[in-house]
Amino acid sequence: MALFTVWACGACSTDGGAYRNAGLPVEQRVDNLIRQMTTEEKVEQLQSQLLFPDKYATDRNFKVGHTRNVAHFLHYGKPDPVSASECAEAINEDTRKSIEASRLGIPVLQHGEALHGAQWGNATCFPQSIAFAAGFDEELYFQVGQAVAKELRAVGVRQVYAPVINISRDPRWGRTEESYGEDVLLTSRMGVAYVKALEEGGVIASPKHFVDNYGDGGHDSYASSMSWRTLREVFLEPFRACIEEGGARSVMAAYNSIDGTPCSVNATLLNDILRKEWKFKGFVVSDYGGVHGVHSAHKLVESYAEAQAACLEAGLDVELANGYGDLLALVRSGRVSEKTLDASLRRVLTAKFELGLFDDPYADASKADAIVRCRAHRDLALESARSSMTLLKNDRQTLPLSDREIRRIGVFGPGADILSFGGYSGGYGGWKGEGAVTPYQGLKRRLEGRAEVILHEAGSDAAALVRTCDAAVFFAVIREGEGMDRSLLALPSQPVKAAESTANAQIIAAGKDLTIHLDQEKMIRELAATGRKTVVVLQNGSTVDIRSWKDQADAILEAWYPGEQGGTAIAETLLGDVNPGGRLPITWARHAGQLPVYYYIKPSGRGYGYNDDDGKPLFPFGFGLSYTTFEYSGLTLPGKVRKGEDIRVRVTVKNTGERKGDEVVQLYLSGEQASVVRPMKELKAFRRITLEPGESREVELALPYRSFGLWDKNLTFAVEPGVFRVWIGKDAETVLLEGQTEVEP
Repeated sequence: MALFTVWACGACSTDGGAYRNAGLPVEQRVDNLIRQMTTEEKVEQLQSQLLFPDKYATDRNFKVGHTRNVAHFLHYGKPDPVSASECAEAINEDTRKSIEASRLGIPVLQHGEALHGAQWGNATCFPQSIAFAAGFDEELYFQVGQAVAKELRAVGVRQVYAPVINISRDPRWGRTEESYGEDVLLTSRMGVAYVKALEEGGVIASPKHFVDNYGDGGHDSYASSMSWRTLREVFLEPFRACIEEGGARSVMAAYNSIDGTPCSVNATLLNDILRKEWKFKGFVVSDYGGVHGVHSAHKLVESYAEAQAACLEAGLDVELANGYGDLLALVRSGRVSEKTLDASLRRVLTAKFELGLFDDPYADASKADAIVRCRAHRDLALESARSSMTLLKNDRQTLPLSDREIRRIGVFGPGADILSFGGYSGGYGGWKGEGAVTPYQGLKRRLEGRAEVILHEAGSDAAALVRTCDAAVFFAVIREGEGMDRSLLALPSQPVKAAESTANAQIIAAGKDLTIHLDQEKMIRELAATGRKTVVVLQNGSTVDIRSWKDQADAILEAWYPGEQGGTAIAETLLGDVNPGGRLPITWARHAGQLPVYYYIKPSGRGYGYNDDDGKPLFPFGFGLSYTTFEYSGLTLPGKVRKGEDIRVRVTVKNTGERKGDEVVQLYLSGEQASVVRPMKELKAFRRITLEPGESREVELALPYRSFGLWDKNLTFAVEPGVFRVWIGKDAETVLLEGQTEVEP
């Protein structure tokens, strides 16, 4: 180390080595480095590489500027988890070879995924994004982001393609589970919390997919039919918030086209809005194969090479993965200017200098094992799973089950003894952490010495078993995820197979292959017909059509994809150790014929239903039951809002029940009159609180001046004067208190 320090300081004395001087401003270091780079070296910094294990040893090009970290693949084909320290050592070795391969010692940016945890085998697996949205808890989510950042940095991963901040207004879209649901504010706040935690933790966040990412019918990556007004009002806002407030230093462009132009080559998005309007200083990456799709899928240009040129000129800086192979030739031929190349290069190098990669490019492998899946992070995963539990039905106070009265519980369904995580869980080969429990195992542990928990064997008589029990708990699963859009919302009755060891596995079968031939809806009805208490636990990431069995089930608990500690959290909730406080981040449709359905609709010129359906959802956005009750009173707010003024709204909430519980206070806003048609109500503030039995608390909700704004006839954001109604509700349909304020001109 001493020899390196002497060499580095000596280099700093010359102009050519100024970029190595950590004491100089980043801009000066970037300028110095670019002046010394050849065109080929510049192009290499905009290229990337993703290699699977069988190709890594032979095809790895250590000169490229970005690579999918090798730790993502280390667990593949191995029966046991690879340690965090081994992952760190492997990434360090890859980084060392990259620096040595570069004439100027430019470090590689090791990237990966982190949708709901650092995505490599044994990192902590937190609940899915949709589950965190159900938690309505920005502070908790920020803590999770901090933990994820620590686990990423522990092995040397410094950029992740997360979070997904696409608004999901159609649950047929298979990637709804990756989103924060349908609401603009909730998505924005959760996205900002996660992005800010990652960025402050020294990891570049790349919110995705810019923008929209699904089309009519919930089809992934279909051409967007959204108007620029809807894009402005709904789909672009979370990205603005994550950039301006969260500090995201990268963005991933979507596959789909907007108004006839693919997002990867859309200068309006990438330059006019992102850079000029939002002052974004970071770099844009493509989705995997997105640049190629400009030619092959969208047929906008005559060749892949031309697609590369067009995308770079439109503002797309790095092509993922294994991309920009023709860029050097395009520059040398004059098709792409050196100026355009340098603009993208500057953004990429600035990020690398800001991360400190030129000064300290390696992870401390000796500390990795103590950080990754440490007790604090596993406890945080459990707290997160508890927070996301959402109670949808609870007839006759079926839940919580009493461990003093229940002596035998029957456990049924394809989700009972497996870990349902959803997409982007673990590295290539699936999650490999140890010590997690399934819901069945969680119940057995919780009731050990108190009650017997019997797991139903596939193919045996379920009704006969449940008649010997005091209660039945059915764990349901659905098929969804990336590449798995749905046309039907009902529980699948075709064979359900637990995923084998594959990348982004939906269901991890705890080390065993499992195939279940089961009509889930039929079994739920059979269980309920016995007269025993019947509880259904859903493990999913979007709406399920539950009409055929909803009335028969006594209670329904939405557990989402609750992460590695989900089995414990589900058991605790069923037995009353945890009072469910989650709320729906999506409007729950009765059936697919109502789709798309979301709460912030605009006024109709005629009506809102069908001739065979009133159009109302089964459960509204923000809905969720509790084991206790709450009372609201004392709404106070300013009568007027001065120009540029943020205001505070206060309301008193009291726990009127006999159990400690969480409540999500929701504030909705609607304008009496505006220059353009506005939604009938919009969520503008929320706060999750915990109250002891009998406890009252005054809750303060902040309403920034921007909350009253709209996009006017010229698609310019403005706050117009006028009267606004303020609604306090338990959900988007249940108004508890109401007031009004006037925004002054």
